[in-house]
Amino acid sequence: MSDPELRPDQLAAMRAMLVSKVEAPAATHRVQIVRRIGFGALATGAVAAIAAAVTIVAPAVAPGDPAVQASTVLRDAAASTVEPEIGHGQFLRLATSASYIAVTTVDDTTIGYRDSQLREVYLPADADAEPVAQTTHVEPTVFFGQGAQEFAEREWSGSAGVVTVGISPADDTKPVEDQAAMPRDPEALLAYLVAYRYQAGSSDENVFAHVVDLLRTGTVASDLRAALYRALALMPAVVVTDERADIDGRIGTAIGLQDTVGDTRQEIIIESSTGDYIGVRLVTIDGFGQIPAGTALEYTALSATVVDSVPR
Repeated sequence: MSDPELRPDQLAAMRAMLVSKVEAPAATHRVQIVRRIGFGALATGAVAAIAAAVTIVAPAVAPGDPAVQASTVLRDAAASTVEPEIGHGQFLRLATSASYIAVTTVDDTTIGYRDSQLREVYLPADADAEPVAQTTHVEPTVFFGQGAQEFAEREWSGSAGVVTVGISPADDTKPVEDQAAMPRDPEALLAYLVAYRYQAGSSDENVFAHVVDLLRTGTVASDLRAALYRALALMPAVVVTDERADIDGRIGTAIGLQDTVGDTRQEIIIESSTGDYIGVRLVTIDGFGQIPAGTALEYTALSATVVDSVPR
């Protein structure tokens, strides 16, 4: 007899137990931390709620246009998205790595280092098994500018290795949405996202931030993930910003908003051939000091795999 697969209702119930988002390690008072923009917000500089309508019919543009490229990538990803199959005795491992750059000023120039940690959550297929979670701080290995390594040695407050084990309380700082009630039709879902005033800013910014926060949890069912991709594909403001974006060694296509206001841009990275959501990053457009243009000031990367055992 073959092992039973996890039913959608079982998977949804266990996903609801997912722990809160990974938080970047706190900085000491001596470290000048680069502007920290939560991944639920866009670094656009918009502070007023602008009730701008989202156009859902893409304009006629050349095939090489980044909006057309984004639409193609998103539709391909939607067509490839599948739900992981978890057998009896197995676990769904959701691994989220989070990183930000800590900076300071030396001789009138900015230097810094990347501070990262990994959060792993193991969701069991069997109702009588307990979920397990652990957090691992990663010692800095990426430095920007002369003196950055010494700066990290002085200021890094983490300790390498696993520091906590166990399930933490869920993050209840944002309204809980009933994902089952969200439309799967792309146009209906886009209308829902436009009507949902997620944060200050234009409708494009609100929709993009909302989709980002849903995807980065790792708890979105495959049919809703596909619908979110197709909804974004209807927005001309959504464009390809990097055809080979690298987060933690995983390569995907970066999608962002066109004509971003300010000096940073938020992007989601997806793999079109599998439909996988790889992560989200906040990129400096022009760079500053010893931080090069295009550097991810913050990112979270998500991977989902099926495993046979959990850390004990």
